[in-house]
Amino acid sequence: MKKICLAFLLLLSGHVFSQGVRSLGMGGVVLPGPWASTYNPAYAAYPEDKFGPSNGFAVPLGLINLTINPMISPIYYWTNYNKFIDNFDFVSFIDQLAHPYEFVFNPPKSPDEIIFKYDRSGIHITDGSGNPLRFNYSQKKNSANSLPWPTPFFEISIPTGIDGFDLHFGAYASTKGVGLAASDNLLLAISHGSFQPDSNYSLTASAAAEAGVSGRLSYAGSLPGVLDHSSALYVGIQAEGYYSLYSGSVTARSYMDTDQKGIPKNIFYSLETYLSYPGLGSGYGGSIDLGIVAETLSGTYGLGLRSLIGYQGWSGVHSALNNDGTLTENNVRNNKFIFNPQIFFNGAYSQTLPAGGQAVFGIDASYFKRSFSAHAGIEYQLAIFRLRAGLGYEDGFKLGLGGGIALANFGIDAALTSHQDPLSDQLIYGLAASISWHF
Repeated sequence: MKKICLAFLLLLSGHVFSQGVRSLGMGGVVLPGPWASTYNPAYAAYPEDKFGPSNGFAVPLGLINLTINPMISPIYYWTNYNKFIDNFDFVSFIDQLAHPYEFVFNPPKSPDEIIFKYDRSGIHITDGSGNPLRFNYSQKKNSANSLPWPTPFFEISIPTGIDGFDLHFGAYASTKGVGLAASDNLLLAISHGSFQPDSNYSLTASAAAEAGVSGRLSYAGSLPGVLDHSSALYVGIQAEGYYSLYSGSVTARSYMDTDQKGIPKNIFYSLETYLSYPGLGSGYGGSIDLGIVAETLSGTYGLGLRSLIGYQGWSGVHSALNNDGTLTENNVRNNKFIFNPQIFFNGAYSQTLPAGGQAVFGIDASYFKRSFSAHAGIEYQLAIFRLRAGLGYEDGFKLGLGGGIALANFGIDAALTSHQDPLSDQLIYGLAASISWHF
């Protein structure tokens, strides 16, 4: 597990930080505002200062950790390959890379080895220290809180000259997924404590990364007084597309057979890769997003449908290294229409407190590909000071605590956040910070 078979893919990967440090301090909740337009295009027309300032510039503290921490830094061992192989931890590297704006204090560690043990007490799959491993687990961008289409890590806004219309171009890079999966009959055997006779069991590990360019054209506007004189309704529609400049994946599988008594005998291995870049293949896609936001006396509530309808096409080279050592390569191509939208709901309410100060309450919930996430948080505002707390669920529980100072033209925020390692269920803690300025 500590060998770096996929580093050439993942060094190109990145992560989109759309929530902001303020959001992390509130448990990951996405408050109503223009920063939420990637989830709901109607928010592009929503006032920015209704529930506070924008996210500001997040300091990439995680990238600092990637350069100074011997366990996760490829740069640290630039001139000493042997120490790199002995000390570098692949799982720790992936976890920090997936959270570049958080300085992770206790990154998860790779198991020294994966051990299959079969005795009278049953079936056991553990790491080298005897700790049980969790199946199935995955760390994928297609979780409910992620976005179904590539989201750029930076964008350039192009003036359209037409009120309500926005045009953006950007670049994206991300890990598409890191996962470990056991076959259904292996999961059943683990739960029952015995193997079936004359059966085949499999275990699959995979990783993927992608990078390219993207663009989106959106329209958002408000319809004041539609609900009543003290309310407003915002609507939005967005067309987005992307073109992949690089896409790659690796899938490794191990197979095990049992004899007539259900005792393991033969073990086989296979390796598959997929690679696509200009000249070797291509990848592209587009989708339509819709959104609506209602602002009332009781709060603001939004409903977004990301990727309501979409189209994808890709081509590249698929290679397979079989157990007998033979290598096969095939050109693959696929095109398909997609109807599998991400449903995103959020809401917020601001209340002046009798004891002084103001409180902002926020909630959100997402559903995508049978995966669900939700967050709830609160921010207390008193003069220039901000205190925050929240709790969320994103394939595991997420805790947030934070605070900040908001001056007239300058602000600074910090957050202690957490996420669960999908392999071991370990709770991982990190520190994030951002600065903002307004003119």
